[in-house]
Amino acid sequence: MKNFVGIDLGTTFSVVAYINKGKPEIIPNDQGNRITPSVVDLGSYPPLVGDDAKEKQSLGDKQVYAFFKRDVDNPHALYLENDQEFTPIDLSSMVLSYLKKCAEEFLEQSVTDAVITVPAYFNNMQREATIEAGKKAGLNVLRIINEPTAAAIAYGVRPNQTQSKILVYDLGGGTFDVSLVDVMDDELRVIATDGDHILGGKDWDDRILQYLSTKFEDDFGVELIGEDFNELMTLAEKTKISLSTKKSVKVSVQGSGYQEKYEITREQFEELTKDLMERTQMLVNIVLEDANITWNDIDGVVLVGGSTRMPMVREYVEKMSGKRPLGGVNPDEAVALGAAIQAAMDVEARQQETPELFLSGKNNQQKLYS
Repeated sequence: MKNFVGIDLGTTFSVVAYINKGKPEIIPNDQGNRITPSVVDLGSYPPLVGDDAKEKQSLGDKQVYAFFKRDVDNPHALYLENDQEFTPIDLSSMVLSYLKKCAEEFLEQSVTDAVITVPAYFNNMQREATIEAGKKAGLNVLRIINEPTAAAIAYGVRPNQTQSKILVYDLGGGTFDVSLVDVMDDELRVIATDGDHILGGKDWDDRILQYLSTKFEDDFGVELIGEDFNELMTLAEKTKISLSTKKSVKVSVQGSGYQEKYEITREQFEELTKDLMERTQMLVNIVLEDANITWNDIDGVVLVGGSTRMPMVREYVEKMSGKRPLGGVNPDEAVALGAAIQAAMDVEARQQETPELFLSGKNNQQKLYS
């Protein structure tokens, strides 16, 4: 039997998973981390991918690239380094190749097949571009499935005779997507989806960055630039993460020979980002209106994406929906875990010649077993 994995090829982070004794598990990268930054440093040879590339990005290196997933089907998006042209497909293939290598080192065997996930709104060109990236990485792509479908699978949702509807609220590092999954007796169908592809956890970071840099400039009359600004960007992200477990955080800001400590509370942070949460609610309402349903018709809410770890998100979604979000799965890892389960079902079905079931997107249908 060929060796397979499930891959969440994300805008800001990517994750790879496999099936271990019947259960999906995350494969750590060669740094020991369970999630890998979707970042590529083209200034190094060979190019650096993941944590090392993100470290160089934090230092302001101009030859480091991220967010290329947004342009995966854009033939005019080119990255020029060392007299070479690279496309978003090339950079995506580098991330996939890195994840493949990490999986092979962890499993101590070759990895040949993969199910790769994409946003539900991806069109056929974007899906084909993702398949091409997989092939360039040396993978046989078993199929492309929608991220909300994979997330639902990870939370234990399967086609069944009890028809239900699951809302998937996916707040990642750089994008927000909300999808409605219709669970039927022979399929999981994404019946409505919307999102903001420039709204994500980084916007929450930026609010902290703006707050601290403004305080510093007001106190000392100097603007943070260069390495000082880059360092504060890194501190802003760390502060956001800390505020998920702490009520307040003290941050040391320095620049132009000055240094000062500022305290930011969780309550302040929530007030600074209140409008961002409201933007997500507006998009959720659009999806419900598109499907012509209300919250009373929703049977469960699934939170996906690392940014949903922020307490304000879970509290906001619970207040908005009147339902406690489903638990038991790491939101960073749900999509990859679901992709690994899908890969296992595909492989098993081919061996057993199981009758076909279907996983459907809003605009295109995908076979669950083929």
